[in-house]
Amino acid sequence: MSVKVRIPSPLRSYTNGVDVVEVPGNNVGEVLNGLKDKASGIETRLFKGPNQLNRFVNVYVNDEDIRFLKNLETPVKAGDEVSIVPAIAGGTTTTANKVIVRLPSMMRQYCEGLSIVELEPGTVDEILSRLSEKCPSLGSRLLLAPGRLNRNLNLFINDEEFRYLGGFSAVVKPGDEISVVSGVAGGT
Repeated sequence: MSVKVRIPSPLRSYTNGVDVVEVPGNNVGEVLNGLKDKASGIETRLFKGPNQLNRFVNVYVNDEDIRFLKNLETPVKAGDEVSIVPAIAGGTTTTANKVIVRLPSMMRQYCEGLSIVELEPGTVDEILSRLSEKCPSLGSRLLLAPGRLNRNLNLFINDEEFRYLGGFSAVVKPGDEISVVSGVAGGT
């Protein structure tokens, strides 16, 4: 059984530019270890030791952070999507003077099915406003009120939590990426 592993732009050199790789495994740890066979050298960016993720790498299964699930033991099944989000995920884009906003799968239906939206740089507040103008149905799902993020979401600027970078007034430069990540987590 294989799952799709989404490779961010800074790590695509390990996969010859490919952004999605099919990897077999029954849990996240097996999948990430199996990725080594298809992306030689990527393990040095993912792991700091045996079965110990680098602290600058976040991993999501279907937009849920594995730290809130069972970490590397989080089970996966066919059709699941594992996303790797390194701490430094800026880089070149198709339009170098834009900011990339990455949307989780559950929100794409509110933005013409897009997973990535390119917008003009500015503050987080300005960018979210532009995103809401482009995708009106998305705005109310992102923000509860102006300057108040939906409590079930997290925003990362180049994979740093946006609140630690200045919140809604944090400046996002051309080439930077904003990732909207679902904060909803299950549990037992």
